[in-house]
Amino acid sequence: MDFILAILPIFVVLIGMVVFYRSGTFVAFVGWGLCVLFATTYFKTPLEVVLGATAIGFIKAFGITLAVIWTMFLIFLMRETSALRTLIEYVRGIAKDKIEQTLFLGMGFGSLSTSLGMVTPAMFPPIFRLLGFSAFSAIAISILCYDPLTSFALFSIPITLPAKVAFVDLGIKPPNILDLNQFIWDYTLKITLFLPVISVLFALLMLWSVGGKEALKKEFVPGVLSGLILSCTALILAYTQVLPVEVIGIAAGFATMLFVYLYYRTKKREDIPEERSRFDAKTFRALSPLLILVVLSAIVNIPSLKKFLSNCLGEWEVIPVFADKKEDLNILANVWFWIMIVSLLSILILKPTSEQFKNALKLWITRIWGPFFAYSLFFAVAFIMAWSGMEVVNGKLVPSPYFKQVNMNLIIATTLAKALGSAFPLAVPFVGLIGTFVGGSTTASNVLFAKIQWGVTNATLGAEAFMWVYAAHAVGGGIASAITPSKITNAAATIGVSGREEGRFIKAIIVPVVFMCLITGIMLYIFLNL
Repeated sequence: MDFILAILPIFVVLIGMVVFYRSGTFVAFVGWGLCVLFATTYFKTPLEVVLGATAIGFIKAFGITLAVIWTMFLIFLMRETSALRTLIEYVRGIAKDKIEQTLFLGMGFGSLSTSLGMVTPAMFPPIFRLLGFSAFSAIAISILCYDPLTSFALFSIPITLPAKVAFVDLGIKPPNILDLNQFIWDYTLKITLFLPVISVLFALLMLWSVGGKEALKKEFVPGVLSGLILSCTALILAYTQVLPVEVIGIAAGFATMLFVYLYYRTKKREDIPEERSRFDAKTFRALSPLLILVVLSAIVNIPSLKKFLSNCLGEWEVIPVFADKKEDLNILANVWFWIMIVSLLSILILKPTSEQFKNALKLWITRIWGPFFAYSLFFAVAFIMAWSGMEVVNGKLVPSPYFKQVNMNLIIATTLAKALGSAFPLAVPFVGLIGTFVGGSTTASNVLFAKIQWGVTNATLGAEAFMWVYAAHAVGGGIASAITPSKITNAAATIGVSGREEGRFIKAIIVPVVFMCLITGIMLYIFLNL
């Protein structure tokens, strides 16, 4: 019963989308309500802790929700001023047909954009729709292109932040790991060892979402090669350590774009004209918001500058939330702030008419609420589950005497470990999947489950296996981004489609996602036994 009630909100969310075709926003409210009910009753969590977890979840989600909101504004403004259409025409000159566009934009530019901190579920759907893709394919590629590198989004924050929390804050010290830098690089390398298989599967899944079995059969070779170029570039860079962890995803995405472009230039196709687009002043103006965003993202993530920006506002941006919990909003060093700056600058660059600006603003205000509440509520659910069984004592949030018996996350992980025994590695990626599905973020999943995975690994496999387990957890969480309701709602909102399209997508993708997590578990089992 403990396990069933702990995981029930997740299944209700999934069934609501897949069976009843309800939107991600609707099921987010339902899932949050169930989680509040179960946590405060069955799992003995005080209401103040549940409400505090909800508040923390909303604030923690700002890094994503505000990035999504301002990305949507930028895309809507570009669409109203025809800048988006100019961009589309230029892309058609580089990548001629839908398959080439899928690999070039999805595997290549999608991975690069995600690594730079752009929100592809908010940015890409209108682009693919204008390129002539169906609503299903536009949603599919925009979400799937967030995932092929699994953990290198937002300048590798899903790797570096959980590593810091695990090693420094939680005191997790695996054997032979001497310092934080070694922890990060060992974590990164082990993650990339899963990617040659997982990235290829994502490339093939993108092809299938566009052209079905026919596309897979016809374009199998470039699909496999693009996945291998992406993953092996990341693997080589992680092994050699010639570039900072933060830019590995950017380099891998660029290498993939270059490969796809050169591959299709060597193929002579009579049905497709060979003339190329010209990069003129009109194209530069249309592209300039995205170019400025790329440059700014790269600059503000230079470690020394990012540290300076993080400390600029000092205590002014640190807010008390609940008990002893405070949140540093870290405004100037956060990607959402610079997306906002670029969005506002774009008004001056694109020079919309009064009517165009009003139309963009109206559309923006209408469509931002679904993604905002979906992301925020799923973050809230993640923290409620993580803090279940905790209480406030002398103004501090601490585990209650019965924490180990009633913590929802611990119940899920330990139940799977007991059920599977020595086969526990097979379940590890699925724990990562659950964490990301609920929290909407691989980073949140990696942070919130670090201590649990450490405890379960010590009890079942031994401390020396932890880095492999933690890496597989991160890969599973990265794969899960493909079915995260908040991202699906975000993609659907940008092109104005209903919950039916959201449910149709998740129904089509869930089996491949489960299969990829199973493959990750099998690979973990093999790595641990080599």
